[in-house]
Amino acid sequence: MIKIAVVDDEIEFVESLINKITEVCEKLNLEFKIDKYSNGFDILDNYKKYHLIFLDIEMPSIDGIATAKRLNKFKGSAEIPFLIFVTSHDELVFEALKSFPYSFIRKNKIESDLYECINHANSFFKELHQIIVLHTERKDIPVIIDDIIYLEKIKNYVVYHTRNQDYKVRSDMNTEFINISKYGFIRPHIGYAVNNKSVQYIVADCVLLQNDINIPLNKKYRENVRKEYFKWLGGI
Repeated sequence: MIKIAVVDDEIEFVESLINKITEVCEKLNLEFKIDKYSNGFDILDNYKKYHLIFLDIEMPSIDGIATAKRLNKFKGSAEIPFLIFVTSHDELVFEALKSFPYSFIRKNKIESDLYECINHANSFFKELHQIIVLHTERKDIPVIIDDIIYLEKIKNYVVYHTRNQDYKVRSDMNTEFINISKYGFIRPHIGYAVNNKSVQYIVADCVLLQNDINIPLNKKYRENVRKEYFKWLGGI
């Protein structure tokens, strides 16, 4: 279920926006729940409950931009909830960009903007919860794809390095890469596979990942790695 919050002080517009969000969610066959808040202060105490938060930029007491700044501070590195600004003033967009919103909804193009926004967000949520089962020596362990940073071949094992811990699978890299490549992984070296989402940048002889992790980039794989990575970038 996608949980949505609408934050706006204009009662009539809130009801209109909720109706339009409902229409989009039903069109996409989504299970959803929508709550409404009349000011930014209330959402600050409840933001963890939601996947999407629609914020009107212009509100009394605390506007949408100030609310978003506080929410981003509370969220830290977490991607969810997505913050979506709603505005009828295009000139405010540049200032709002400083708060790193997920998207903008223009009141004069609300139908088209809303459908595109919710559809893209839903695709992200589906991907976020994709799971692969790792067959370790002790037991089968479900691991969220997005938590995997890279794979490393060590002797007779392939080690899955994730954000929380490492998992050893008795296997070879060819087999594991076949299983994982469809989820957005590239292979820069015979002994490594990398999650595209963890890549910071690619240089001639290595791939730099988050947390300053350096993965060797073999000349044999260089052209295909660049091709597949930029192909993936273009599709997100």
